[in-house]
Amino acid sequence: MAKLLVQESTGAREFELVDLEVNIGRELDNTLRLADPSISRHHAVIRRSPSGYEIEDLQSSNGVLLNGLKVTSGPLQDGDRITLGQMQLTFLDPPQAPGLEANPLGTVRMGTEAMARLRVVTSPEPAPAPPAPEAGAPAAAPAPEAAPPEPGEPVPAPPLPSFLAFLEPYLPSVPDDALPVREAGGGIERGDFFTRLLANLIDYLPALALGLVALVLDQVPFMGCLLGLVQMALGVAYLIIIPLCWMRFGASPGKKIMKLRVVPELDPEGRIDLSEAILRLLGYLVCGIIGGIIMLPVSLMLVGLAGPALGLHVFGILAMRLVSLVAAVVPYLIILGAQRKGLEDIFSKSIVIKVDR
Repeated sequence: MAKLLVQESTGAREFELVDLEVNIGRELDNTLRLADPSISRHHAVIRRSPSGYEIEDLQSSNGVLLNGLKVTSGPLQDGDRITLGQMQLTFLDPPQAPGLEANPLGTVRMGTEAMARLRVVTSPEPAPAPPAPEAGAPAAAPAPEAAPPEPGEPVPAPPLPSFLAFLEPYLPSVPDDALPVREAGGGIERGDFFTRLLANLIDYLPALALGLVALVLDQVPFMGCLLGLVQMALGVAYLIIIPLCWMRFGASPGKKIMKLRVVPELDPEGRIDLSEAILRLLGYLVCGIIGGIIMLPVSLMLVGLAGPALGLHVFGILAMRLVSLVAAVVPYLIILGAQRKGLEDIFSKSIVIKVDR
């Protein structure tokens, strides 16, 4: 009988596909319930037909991967790897032995050759019990778990959320094969404060450049309003493009240039998902709020004490922008700690590591 091998944190669990349709999802009304945040309420369905089994995506948020490829529906073969969100499943449907033919009534009709190969054991002897350990002898080590994937193996790109699916044809299908940089003790080296700061400055360089242009052209009629709209559109684009780069490639353009990668804390070879990307954005937002609180008294002091000496209006606003930039950096000083984790890392349970290219 066909079955699914579900990889869970507590180990592998077998689920036999008894029904003609097996609904998989997070809700209680599913045939196979997977209580994982990356699983949609009704994620996928596996159907049995005369030609075999097939899987169909039920418009889930994180999609269905079949042997590393995103599918909306597809046939299943013995040994196929199914990825639903962060859950890994293996479809098992071994072929029947020659001479055996399944009967729809539940019985088995056997040929003469198959009967000849069978050895009937009327009273099987019980398996001998393992010998008891001697006094003082060390306990037997538990059976080793399945070996994790070798470092450096290509990591399949995670599926895009449904509202970003239109970008799929424009993105590379092969993920970055850069390898993590390891420390002398064998651990993975995390990104330091200055490298991460430069990466963020590179990412937001277009926005900073546009802000300076808007500052200079602020006195031109209608130009200030037009550039303000452009800045707003650029900000919305950042909210989509930067998390998409984290999820798809593990790095934004700035982090790619600085040889950094954003990965889940427990899976340095993996990629963060949509929920973790949103939590990273929330961490950056909190840093911005803290920076704004720090900037407010400094800005008031600058305007009150040095305002007349600043002269031209443009230079006054430029000084305020510099103060704002410095204040925004203050919350990131937490990265100087031993864990090298900022608020965005803590919120999303992810880390920034160094890679070799």
